[in-house]
Formats: sequence, C-alpha cells, structure tokens
Amino acid sequence: FLGVTMKLVALVLGALVHLLNLVKAYKLRSASNVGLVVVGDPSFQRRYAAQIQSLRCYAERHKYNLHILSASEYEECHRFKDFFFRKHCTVSKFLESQPASYTAAIFDGDVVVAAPMRSLEKWIQHGADVQLYNRCLFHEIMAGNYMVRNTPFARDFLMRWAEYYDQRPSGFSSADNGAIQLVVMETIQVEGFRTCFDMYRNLTDKVTNLDNYWNYVHCTKEAIGPARAWNMETGSLTLWPRLEFYVADGVFLNRWANDEVGPIMHHGVKDPKDVTSFYYQDLEQCQLNESAVLRPAKQLGETALHLAQSYPEYFPKGHGCKQCAEDCMKTFSCAPLQDAEAPRPRQVSDFRTSSFTIVDSPESRRHSWGWSRWAV
Repeated sequence: FLGVTMKLVALVLGALVHLLNLVKAYKLRSASNVGLVVVGDPSFQRRYAAQIQSLRCYAERHKYNLHILSASEYEECHRFKDFFFRKHCTVSKFLESQPASYTAAIFDGDVVVAAPMRSLEKWIQHGADVQLYNRCLFHEIMAGNYMVRNTPFARDFLMRWAEYYDQRPSGFSSADNGAIQLVVMETIQVEGFRTCFDMYRNLTDKVTNLDNYWNYVHCTKEAIGPARAWNMETGSLTLWPRLEFYVADGVFLNRWANDEVGPIMHHGVKDPKDVTSFYYQDLEQCQLNESAVLRPAKQLGETALHLAQSYPEYFPKGHGCKQCAEDCMKTFSCAPLQDAEAPRPRQVSDFRTSSFTIVDSPESRRHSWGWSRWAV
C-alpha cells in the first residue's frame, strides 16, 4: 500500500512540476518573446500617435513588447529607397536581434485595437513561421499586417519580399502589396509562377487604369488557391481567410468588435479623432468606448455573414466546404485548409519556369478567393 501511495504522490508531484513549467513557459513567452512592431519614420509616428497608443495599451495589458522602428536602423536596408520594401528588410534584421523563439506581430500605423481584452494567443499557438491574410473586399493578400517567428525561413521570406524592390515594373504595381503575391507563390512553389511573374513585370499602366494590375492579381489567386496552412521542408506559411486574422478593415464590420470572436484590431483608421472620439473613452487611461465598439458575438457574426453573402466574389458561398460562409462565418471559424487538404494547387520543383493557362471567365472572376481552378 505504501509503495502505491508513494507512486501516486510521485505522479502528482510530476504533474504539478509539468504544469508549473507550462505556466512558466507561457509567462516567459508572453512577457518577453512576443512583440508588437510598428515601422514608420518620425512624421508617420506623429501622425498615427493615437493608433500607436492603443497598441501600447494592448501590449501593456498582455505583457507584450512594443517596438517602434523608423526603418533607418539597419544599413543593409538603406538601399531599398521605397519605404514599404525597406520595412520588410527592417523587420528581418530586427528579428536577428531577438531570441530564437520570438514572435513579432507587424502592424500598419492605421491600426487601432478594438477588442483589447483578447490576446493574440490563437495565432501565436498556430505557430507558422509566416502568417498572412486575405484582405476583406480586396483581391490581394494584405501586406501591412502580418505575424512572423524568428526563424531562418521567416527572415528569408522578408528579405526576398524586400528584394522585389529591384523587380518593380514601370507601371503601377501597388509596391509591396503587389509583390507579396509573387513572394508567396515562390515560397510555396506552385505552378504558374512564370505566367504571373511575366504579367507583373509587364505592368505599364498608371494608377488611373488598374485593369492589368487586377488581371495579374487574379493570376496569382488562381495559382495560390484557397487560404491554407502550407508546410514546407524549410518552414511554414499560413494564409488566413478573410475576417479570420486578428486584424481586419473595421469599416466592413461597422467598426464593431467582440471580446470572444472576430478580429481584435481594425485596420484603415486614418483619422486620430476616430480613435479618441469613437474607439476610446479615455485613450491615455486605455479605456475603450465599449458602448460604441463592443457588440455581442451573435450580432457581430451575423454582420460578418451578411457581408460575406453580399460579396460572393470574396467569400465562398453555400454549405459543405471548410470556408463556406454559411457554415462558418457567423462564428468566425472559417479556418485555413490544411497542407494536404483538397482542393490543392500543384507544387512543382521548377516553379520559376512553370507556367499555366489562367482560368479566365466570368465564373472564375466570381471566385477570386482561389477555388475556381479546382472546384467541381
């Protein structure tokens, strides 16, 4: 009996030690291994001081670091004269100075925290080296807000993105936002890279004529396919479906948020008065204007579903698929497909020379979320 009792005591003590280690690891990660990063020059920082203050409040609440970078810190990045490309070089170099397990959430300056009680734990735990998202009511992958871990894979991804500065076409290409589509394609090595790259390099029109730019983006969406968690030998990249990342364009959700579901931050808040008069009751004291911003989860979910149903060119319609709006949007549970999950684009070893015939029809244009090439 004594022997059994001692074994039980040992098991309990072992379990407690394991639990304490988990708690310690969690606190360590939260306190020192997660950072919010905003990159902008001094004038940019002054312009978006209110938005940055909301991030500062959020960082203090959740014990995250907050880093404000000017994009002038690293000499290796000075050759990128365009700020948006230099930004990603700066983040790559910044990561080199952080612990190996460091996770950085990168933000545009026009981002305000709308649901400060919720942490970034869902996306931190997801653990991909690079996490991006499809922007709401735009065809592109979003360039300004993303999450990266301090790994060789993520740092290389960011540097390759910055180096598209040297590949820019003569016409409008939306700077880093146009380039990110190709960086993702070459990272996951899907067929069609040459076709889309040639379209990118041949962009000659000015911003007043975006037809060819959107044709190029359509090519990349056909190649990349639905939002997915990609696993490669050297690392991982996840592309999140619309409204499933921790940032979204708040205007499309009536600037509402919830403490349990949906995006935590709202992007596209340009006017500091919106931060201080709508989002926050007392920004210096980090007091959210809860009556204006917070809504029940059901109401926010119904708003998201109505948006998705109104724009089928951005959200899969119907039932029976993992990202079908009617099945998952009300609960904000439209998850990325797993790496091997169908419908899956074809990866090729010679992706840089691989071309394909674009599916270009009214039907495919209605499916810019990337399923039309494989969907039955």
